[in-house]
Amino acid sequence: MLRLLFELIRKDLRIFTADRRSVMISFLTPVILACFIGYLMGSTGKSDQPKAVSVFVVDQDKSDFSKNLISRLKTGNALKVEEVDEPTAKTKVSGGDMALAIVIPAEFGVQAKMAMLKHTDQPSYRFLTDPSRSIEVAMAKGALMKSTMQALTQTVFGTATDPDASNLPFKISEESQTVPNGAATSGAAHAFAGMSMQGLLFWAIESAMTLLREKRMGIWRRLRSSPVSPTMFLLGRGISAAIRALAIVLVVFGVGFAVFRFSITPSVENYIGFGLIAICSAIMASTFGLFVAALGKNEQQSRGLSILAVLGMCMLGGAWFPMFLMPQIMQTISKAIPISWAVNGFDGMIWRGQGFSDAITACAVLLAFSIVFGFVALRRISWEPEAG
Repeated sequence: MLRLLFELIRKDLRIFTADRRSVMISFLTPVILACFIGYLMGSTGKSDQPKAVSVFVVDQDKSDFSKNLISRLKTGNALKVEEVDEPTAKTKVSGGDMALAIVIPAEFGVQAKMAMLKHTDQPSYRFLTDPSRSIEVAMAKGALMKSTMQALTQTVFGTATDPDASNLPFKISEESQTVPNGAATSGAAHAFAGMSMQGLLFWAIESAMTLLREKRMGIWRRLRSSPVSPTMFLLGRGISAAIRALAIVLVVFGVGFAVFRFSITPSVENYIGFGLIAICSAIMASTFGLFVAALGKNEQQSRGLSILAVLGMCMLGGAWFPMFLMPQIMQTISKAIPISWAVNGFDGMIWRGQGFSDAITACAVLLAFSIVFGFVALRRISWEPEAG
């Protein structure tokens, strides 16, 4: 009995180790993912100092006070400051490239001094914000209050002092650049966007495995003797897969709309933009499945490699967590990942307040990836089963 058990175990292990590439992929996938997550999470323990928050500053005051204030913000450890004009700041914040911009209004320094000495009306900073990044906004508020009071007290009394939060001679007014009509941000909407794209690509992998099984069974070879050309074969497969993928996207978001009560920004352009992004995402996923099937030699190898690729795209593309949590180099890399464009496109149509032109940009990039996947699939398709 024990010998029989031993033989069964040895048989399974020999099958597992027979394909060295598959064995390597089995070990590499968790190692690479663990290294990636470790790189992101491990950096938090390297220093007791929090990471500086990147902010824009729009100086409309142009006074000695505002110059002193900006100098203090730049030399502090809390903020990484870049001076820009207001249109640039609004564009970058609304596009999700920056958490906030601090606008110093004209005459702010004079009004703040008068409020400190004579108890007149308090001037107000304008914060152009992305409310989904509330932690960075809160950190920027704290740094700004401290630097403002130090600049004011140095100007008025000759000595810089730290602020008394209960007696500030100024206010901070937040103006959301990403959430229209005062609506709340929707982490649920972002989660549904990310998970719908991850689900689509994993479904595309299973679609590719079906194609590879048909290839191994000789179905592709029999199709070759029919009037079906490689182009027609891939086109038919791609369109049917895109229809199924689109149905998945709509069902997933339908559940989100019904259960979590988020909704598309109420405008005709945003409804159309959402629909176009959903269609282009489905096309991208269907061509990705063809891409995997055309490059794959067998199911085991192809599944391992494609799962690694999908997990990598989900991490780098912002499907799991917001892009601003990643290092800057990874935020740059994300521009070359289709999931990033799809997720940002859905966010833009649902709660970010972006317009139709942003949807068209996302669709154009997704279709470009689809063309690349489809072209490679067409060039690499082989009707014959792989030897071995």
